[in-house]
Amino acid sequence: MAQRSESDAARKSYNHPCVIAQTLDILGDRWTLLILRDLMAGLHRYNDILESCAGMSPNVLSDRLKRLEAEGLVHRDYYKELPPRVEYTLTEKGWAVRPILLSLLDWGRSYVESLTEEKIGNEVTHDFALRVIPAFSFQPGRAEDLTARMMIEISDCESCNTWTFDISDGHLHPRRNGSPDFDVFLKTNTEGFFKFIRGEALAAEVGELRGSQETASSIQACFQTH
Repeated sequence: MAQRSESDAARKSYNHPCVIAQTLDILGDRWTLLILRDLMAGLHRYNDILESCAGMSPNVLSDRLKRLEAEGLVHRDYYKELPPRVEYTLTEKGWAVRPILLSLLDWGRSYVESLTEEKIGNEVTHDFALRVIPAFSFQPGRAEDLTARMMIEISDCESCNTWTFDISDGHLHPRRNGSPDFDVFLKTNTEGFFKFIRGEALAAEVGELRGSQETASSIQACFQTH
């Protein structure tokens, strides 16, 4: 357990030996799980996470990131560039929170409301849907021996139409913008992208494919199908 600062010690705690209470001491603050959601779904910079979590103040985000770093869930990477760049990435302890978020998704689909494709571009942005849905449809157990990079270009998304999906170490790492170094490139529209993710059609059937269809199919097999 990481040593806590005085400000951490002053934080409200359940002060209870129950493991659920002790877990909530770490994960139960408002915004914490949504920050972890965004880190899993490809946001690594402070401003990007702040923009994604509308309504969260900069001070709260700074506090949550410092707490997550102190608890060993998040690693802060500093790059000596001009201008300097800071990125946040999940540790294995941070990735281990993913099943909790998946359980919340399952509960929400049953008792709240599902995110449907009709809402994309209306109630939710393309950027959000095209990062978050694949991130939480991904099946790590199907990707243990796969290392691949797929670049996706979405023709009907005006604001941010290119994503890179890296698969390595059993994790999916989505990132905004394309990469010149890819194994597979797919240009399609939103409908075609989700047909591909759901396993309803091959990559070449939903748009323009560059690279190996076999590799595209290996990537496709890593996603949950319903």
